Amino acid sequence: PGTGESIDFESRVPFLHGMGIISDQLYETIMEHCHGEVYTNPKTALCAQASDRFDRLYDEIYRPHILFKKCVYASSGTNDGSIERKILKEEAGVLKHPPPRLPMDCHNYGTYLSYFWANNNITRDALGIKKGSKDEWVRCHEGDLPYSFDIKSTIKYHRNMTLKGYPALVYSGDHDSAVPFLGTQSWVRSLNFPIVDEWRAWHLDGQSAGFTITYTNNLTFATVKGGGHTA
Repeated sequence: PGTGESIDFESRVPFLHGMGIISDQLYETIMEHCHGEVYTNPKTALCAQASDRFDRLYDEIYRPHILFKKCVYASSGTNDGSIERKILKEEAGVLKHPPPRLPMDCHNYGTYLSYFWANNNITRDALGIKKGSKDEWVRCHEGDLPYSFDIKSTIKYHRNMTLKGYPALVYSGDHDSAVPFLGTQSWVRSLNFPIVDEWRAWHLDGQSAGFTITYTNNLTFATVKGGGHTA
């Protein structure tokens, strides 16, 4: 549900406050002195100091799921050299751009394994990749793909599509701090569609699995209880 709007990120402040990760005092300071600024670009000294404290506390958690173990990012292009030593010697020789090796109990351990699966000759043969035609597969091409971000916000596209009658389900894991459900909920409400079915639980095997609300134009917003960024 990321839109490109600042609400995707500014909602981290009330979310982390509600989850007990930042204090009442810090929350109140940010709300009083940052005045809706994008917190990565504060305009006053007080806001800058508060943003710095916020960032230090935010770095203590695994952002895609605040309850999970904090692990390094499994990408070959975004890690600093200090974690290269974590790669097993026998694995380092296999790939030209190996990711940092993750403990097996890390949520994104499967992402680490994907490098070895995707670059395996059997996999490449099955995908029909001719030998020598493609270089090594890497997960994230940070900054080297030939495109630019020219759509600053997708909200107007959501509005246009739903007004044309296309049903939409917008869902958020309620433990995602990267794009918190509070921000998603806010932009969904900004569409100003009348409510058809009030806020309620949805169920799986007789237990609440999250909460949901339905609007006109076949638009539904839902949370996934216990879910993270990749709910």
